[in-house]
Amino acid sequence: MTDTAQQLPALDEYVDMPKLLQITGHTFPSQDSLKWFIRQHRDDLADAGAVINITGRLRFHPGRFQQAAVEICRRVAKKSA
Repeated sequence: MTDTAQQLPALDEYVDMPKLLQITGHTFPSQDSLKWFIRQHRDDLADAGAVINITGRLRFHPGRFQQAAVEICRRVAKKSA
């Protein structure tokens, strides 16, 4: 395993999409808006340890997801300015 993998949270800290939507509903008001964001930024989210794939199902680390989302949106804002 790499150093990055050793710094990842425990598996039981990852949640499914409905739980993530409950946590991030103030920013992503629908499951479709959350899915769109994940599709557009999946690589960045994975690099941040915010999303993992377990047997074909995505699981999310709420804290890392929110941090990664802020960073991604900051970068997007800089590009569109």
